[in-house]
Amino acid sequence: MKKIINRITFVLAAVMLLVSCEADYIMFDSSKTFVAFPSKTSTVLEPGGQVAIPVYVVALKGSPAITVDFEFDVTDLPNAAVEGVDYTLLNDSKTLSFSKGWGYDTIWIQPIDNDIFEGNKAFNIVLTSNSQNYDFGAISSNAVTIVDDEHPLKAWIGTYSVEALSYGKPGTWDELWSVTTSSTEGDLESLTVVINTGNGGGEPFLAGIDTEEMTITIAAGTDAGNVYGYGPTGMYVGDYATIDTEAAVVGTIEADGTIKIDNLTMILTNYGFSGGLWDAFNTTWTKTGKKAISYGEASDSKVARFK
Repeated sequence: MKKIINRITFVLAAVMLLVSCEADYIMFDSSKTFVAFPSKTSTVLEPGGQVAIPVYVVALKGSPAITVDFEFDVTDLPNAAVEGVDYTLLNDSKTLSFSKGWGYDTIWIQPIDNDIFEGNKAFNIVLTSNSQNYDFGAISSNAVTIVDDEHPLKAWIGTYSVEALSYGKPGTWDELWSVTTSSTEGDLESLTVVINTGNGGGEPFLAGIDTEEMTITIAAGTDAGNVYGYGPTGMYVGDYATIDTEAAVVGTIEADGTIKIDNLTMILTNYGFSGGLWDAFNTTWTKTGKKAISYGEASDSKVARFK
């Protein structure tokens, strides 16, 4: 009987506590209405299909219908895209309609492909006015980049699965990386490269591409970033037994996009040359498109040296 009374007392106390507390609701009123893009930038591939760029109206349910006007702006853009030449607006007009007074509508852009390399083109979509005079949100313009697919180095631009065969302990210390390569603004003879070993922390670096000699070159000591979790990682020429601190790392490229770099030595620079030798590799880079990469795990015995 005592247990039953205790339980009833506990329930009554809980009910009284809930009743005595007033709910503190977050209220939304008409002063908080606004119009905005959800993001600041959009990327359009030149040979790709139409691209949707949404615009949002945030307002109370039951708000009056609203229209939103936008314009294209290329002011101060060095390589400006031209409507009708580089892209087409698929909407009937530069006015979006929101019949419910809230929600989203979409700006549809169709890139125009050509066979001439002109570099990436850009333009801004700017929200200019709306029929209800709502404030514009934090993002009232969207910077659109049209990526030119005629880049002279396009065969070697993309995502790679890299098999890194160890010279330190062949087989035991082998690794599998993901590498992304992209064009370098204003430089048609270099790629911007990021190495990911599965530990994150890779930083962009430049690799020179010679399409006549079919070589790829990385300057001695180039920092690949914190790719192993132990600070900056410098790249040098070496076979684990020896390291050349001055020679550039040179590999070969193939027409199908394959890249091969042998004697690629990774040095954890915070530990110095003698103590910071991570490993030396013979690497083969294979294009993967947009496939996911399964990273190889560094051997426990390799990692243990730096803990």
